[in-house]
Amino acid sequence: MNLPKRITAAVALSLTVLAGASIAAEPGTADFDVPPGDDKSKFCLQLIRIDSSRILDSQHMLFIMTDKRMYLNTFPLDCSGLKPGDTYKVRTSLNRLCNQDVITKLTYGGQGFIPGVSCGLGMFEEVTEEQVDALKLEIKAKKQKATTQKQDNDQ
Repeated sequence: MNLPKRITAAVALSLTVLAGASIAAEPGTADFDVPPGDDKSKFCLQLIRIDSSRILDSQHMLFIMTDKRMYLNTFPLDCSGLKPGDTYKVRTSLNRLCNQDVITKLTYGGQGFIPGVSCGLGMFEEVTEEQVDALKLEIKAKKQKATTQKQDNDQ
């Protein structure tokens, strides 16, 4: 008689442990999405909440969420060849886009898209419209400076 009670207790305990693991892995948990002590940066963004994204330059990508919040992703390494307006794909195995996921530039090649340079994503930092505008001005100034230096070197 004691054996069936032990099996029932073991099954109940196993289900409780599995349910706890499932709850811990739920999307949106603060422990996974937000680094300790930082309320502006995130490791991941839920894909379903991303409304749009755009490449700002070879180091920055902007993600606009359905609630109109904006997150800036600064690549850990410069992603040479990536520029605004490029077509790209992102590889992720989750329902989230996370730091260290990979973005790949796509170039149209007659029969379809050809993969190009691939780069890992960094952390997602919440930003304001003013911060984005300031970054765009900084990017534009760097581009103008590089163009001027190239013209000086060519002469």
